[in-house]
Amino acid sequence: MNGEDLPAPPPGSAPGRPSDERPAWRSPSTCAVGEPSAVPSLVTAAWLAQHRSQVVLLQVGEDSSDYYAQHLPGALPLSAVDELHEQVRRGPVRQAGFEALMTRKGVRRSDHVVLYSAVTSAPRRSEHAVHAAFAYWVMYLHGHHRASLLDGGQEAWEAAGGELVTDVPETPAVEPYEVVDSRPWSMLGRDELLDRFVGDGQERVLVDCRTPKEYQGRSHHPLDVPVEHHRVSGHVPGAVNFPSGDVLDGPLLRTPDELRSMFEAAAVRPEQEVGAYCRVADRSALLWFALSEVAGHPRARHYVGGWAEYGSLVDVPVARD
Repeated sequence: MNGEDLPAPPPGSAPGRPSDERPAWRSPSTCAVGEPSAVPSLVTAAWLAQHRSQVVLLQVGEDSSDYYAQHLPGALPLSAVDELHEQVRRGPVRQAGFEALMTRKGVRRSDHVVLYSAVTSAPRRSEHAVHAAFAYWVMYLHGHHRASLLDGGQEAWEAAGGELVTDVPETPAVEPYEVVDSRPWSMLGRDELLDRFVGDGQERVLVDCRTPKEYQGRSHHPLDVPVEHHRVSGHVPGAVNFPSGDVLDGPLLRTPDELRSMFEAAAVRPEQEVGAYCRVADRSALLWFALSEVAGHPRARHYVGGWAEYGSLVDVPVARD
């Protein structure tokens, strides 16, 4: 992708723009879109208990099996695998598919959508946010401004005394959803990554949010067969390692101040253009959410191809520690 072909960045954050002001972290109050109709990016279980009738509630999982076992009252299921990805080509659901999905779920552009996931066991705790965060990023990509994550997911809801039910609500009939304000700049593609990010580390930085062993090239994912050499191990040169689970404190997202301190300690600064990646865009969605929507980084992007794509490319540089 050439420079003149790049999608437009957020206002006031164009790469290489001349400015006398050093970009700074956005304050928590402006982490949601700065419009009169904006909503917070993150809501608590207590907030949801008071406003449940005013939102569209979607339980996001790898599939919908957990939903049919039990779910929050009024929630509808959303499958990350079957509904948030293209079914033939690889990548997030495109505009036409997203519009059909929102219509099918009874969502209007004016609706406030709250997303949560149901994983409650401590070893898999970060998954409560992984799938929901990816759903949030897809909504962000397609310009649905009124979306929030439930901090702590179902675990936080139950801890606050919230009930769970098994009945499935009717989906309201709505007019066809229409995307009018998409944000293509939030998705970082392979060609731009190779042209502008690989080995930079100064104006631009990549954040690899896989485990340290994956980053160091000392571990293969179970789906990668080393003898076939179809995907190498390691990381993109210049990338820093920040495991996605570190953004959580128990089931909850860390505070904005905590996250900013942690990101800056990892050499991720607000004046840089940042691309987050993992293996297949799930863990990196959580990292992107914490960086962009909680810490308030003004130029955070998501490399959805991840290591599944980059590690399979022929004749590209790879680093190992």
